[in-house]
Amino acid sequence: MTGVFSYILGVLVVVLGVAISIGLHELGHLLPAKLFGVRVTKYMIGFGPTLWSRKRGETEYGIKAIPLGGYISISGMMPPEEALVAKRAGAGNWFTRWVSDARKAQRANDGEYDDARAFYRISVPKKITVMLGGPVMNLLLGVIFTLIALCGLGTVQNSTQVAQVFACVPNPYTTVNCQPGDQVSPAQVAGLKANDKIVEFNGQAVTNWLQTKKLLNATDGSPVRLTVLRSGERVALTVTPVMREVALMDDQTGAPLKDAAGNAVQGMRPVLGISLKTEVAPMSVSGAFQTMGQELAQTAGMIISLPQQTAQLATNLFTGAPRDANGPVSIVGVGDIAGNLASNGSFSLVNKAFTFLMMLGSLNFALFVFNVVPLLPLDGGHVLNALYEGTKRGIFKLLGKADPGPVDTGKMVPFTTAMWGILMILSLLFITADLVSPVRIG
Repeated sequence: MTGVFSYILGVLVVVLGVAISIGLHELGHLLPAKLFGVRVTKYMIGFGPTLWSRKRGETEYGIKAIPLGGYISISGMMPPEEALVAKRAGAGNWFTRWVSDARKAQRANDGEYDDARAFYRISVPKKITVMLGGPVMNLLLGVIFTLIALCGLGTVQNSTQVAQVFACVPNPYTTVNCQPGDQVSPAQVAGLKANDKIVEFNGQAVTNWLQTKKLLNATDGSPVRLTVLRSGERVALTVTPVMREVALMDDQTGAPLKDAAGNAVQGMRPVLGISLKTEVAPMSVSGAFQTMGQELAQTAGMIISLPQQTAQLATNLFTGAPRDANGPVSIVGVGDIAGNLASNGSFSLVNKAFTFLMMLGSLNFALFVFNVVPLLPLDGGHVLNALYEGTKRGIFKLLGKADPGPVDTGKMVPFTTAMWGILMILSLLFITADLVSPVRIG
C-alpha cells in the first residue's frame, strides 16, 4: 500500500509542477497583454469542461478537466475585414469562406468591446513581447528548477578522496587490467594510499575533483606536489603524472565530452593512476548554466527530429519492438516515470527530489523550445507574423507607400487548423505509447 501511495504522490507532484509551469506560461502572456491595454477575456489552465472558474474584472480565471495545456483568450487576434487595406470581393471560394467564417466566430467569441484594445492594433514590439512572454516564463522556470537541483541539492561527483591506487597505468587508460610491461602507477610510486584525501595541489587548496583535475591537466605531466589528509594528519607527496589516452570530461560539469555522432571524445591527459570516491556536492553556477545550454541544444535537436522519432515510435508501437527510452513522451508518460521514481525504494529522498526538479526543469526547457517554433498556432508562429508585419510596413514606409495595415492572420486559419489536428494526433500517439509501452527508469 505504501508503494501505491508513493506512486500516486509522485504523479501528483509532477501534475502540480506541470500545472504551475502551464499557469505561469499563460501568465507570461497575460501580464504584458494587460499592461499594453489589450482585452483578455479568459485565463484557463487545461482544456475541456471547466472544473472551477471565477471572474475578476473582464477576465475569467479557471481550471479545466484535461491538463494538457492552457490558454488565454485575447480579443482581436485576427483583424476584422474592415481593418484590412486589401479586401476580397464576392462570396469567394471555399478558402475565403473558411476565413470569413473564422472571423465571424472570433467576433462572436470576443463580443462587443472597444476595438482600440484589440491585439491586432498594438505595435509589433508589443505583439512580440506578449507572444514571447509565455516561452520566456518557461525558460526562467527551467533555469530556476535546474539551479536548485544542481547548485542546491548537488550532483554525484568524484571527491578528492582516493578509493583505490592502481598498480599500473596502461595506454589507452580505459580499464586498468595490468599486463607485463605496463608502467607502474605514479600514485603507487609516490606512496599515495586508499582513503587519502587530497587537500592541496602544488600549494593551492582544493575542495573538489573538478578543480583538482583542471590543475592536473595544466601540468602536462610535470611533477606535482600533493598534500593529503591521512588518518587526520597532513602528508606531503610528490607525484609525476604520465600522459595517457583517456575519455575527456568537461572541465565545468564533469560530464563526458561527445562528438556530433554521440561518441566519447578521446585525448591525451596526465593521469595519477587512482580511482576516487564519490560524493554529492553542489555544481558551480557556471557549470550549471553550461549543463542547461547543452540540454537546450539537445532539446532543440529532439524537436527538429520529432517527425523521424514519431515515425519510429509509431512503428515500434504497432510492431511490438522495444521503445527508445530517450524518445518523446506525453504528460501521461512523465507522470508514470514520476510515480515509479517516487515508489522506488532504492532512491534516497534527496535523489528523488533532485530527479523531480531536473524533470520539471527539462519539461520547461522543452516547452520553451517547442513554443518558439515559428509555426502557428505556436507562439513562435505569432512572433513570425508580427516580424513579417513590421518588415512589410517598414518597407512600404521607405518606398513612400501607404501603410499596408495589419497582416491578415485570418488567411492562416486553414494551416493553423491543420496544425492543431497534427498536434492532437501526436498527443494521442504519445499517450497511447505511454499506456501500452511505458518508459521505465532505473
